[in-house]
Amino acid sequence: MNNQIPPLASPEEFNGKVAVVTGGTNGLGRHLARTLAALQAEVYFCGTDRQAGETLACRLGPHAHFRRCDLQDPGKTRDFVRQAGTRRGSIDYLVNNAAVDPRLVFKETTILDFDRLIAINLRAYFVAAQAALPYLEAGAGKAVVNISSTNYMLGLTPFTLYNATKSGIIGFTRSLARELGPAGIRVNCVSPGWIMTEKQLRQHVTERDKRDLIEDQCLKFLLTEEHVTPLTLFLLSRAAGGVTGQNIVVDGGKVMQ
Repeated sequence: MNNQIPPLASPEEFNGKVAVVTGGTNGLGRHLARTLAALQAEVYFCGTDRQAGETLACRLGPHAHFRRCDLQDPGKTRDFVRQAGTRRGSIDYLVNNAAVDPRLVFKETTILDFDRLIAINLRAYFVAAQAALPYLEAGAGKAVVNISSTNYMLGLTPFTLYNATKSGIIGFTRSLARELGPAGIRVNCVSPGWIMTEKQLRQHVTERDKRDLIEDQCLKFLLTEEHVTPLTLFLLSRAAGGVTGQNIVVDGGKVMQ
């Protein structure tokens, strides 16, 4: 038995590693892609906004690679992931992050709405993981992190369909961790609370929302991407070598109603 204690996560650990991030042109995905590129990992990220993606890749330098990809299309999703694996011969980390969060009243939700949310928020996680699997299996210390949400725990409205997809990610994570564990691949989940991304602040968050959120949290400040990325990096790192099948909440200790 190897009783050696694994080293704590360090910046050097990510140097030269291949990371695939879905939904990397805004919010948490963009912050994660920027951080991984700064750590000199080879980051392959996708999004539907070509201009935003290409601009970000240019700013991040030679370690960042963007591809426009509509995750509603399984074929394009597979091609995006396989491109990263083929170019480098391996994939070390997969972060399934992309999601859409429309406010949909249940009785007005259409089958087209249903198909779109399932395709992006859940099916794409399956497709990306399956496409990455041959590259994840080719070596040790590989990891997958899926991004869910605390929304489904709270039963917030009008997010019935969104919450269904986010709760599905938890079941997917736990079962996939057990299935891939024998190959040494770890699969975990991060469930953020309401993170104050640029998009959320621009489109949805009011001053009243901010006050109510802080009142409900144990920690009396608003959370940003900077509070989620370090945990994601930890779960990708060797320091989390014994952690798999877990869902970790980052919500400032919000009171569960």
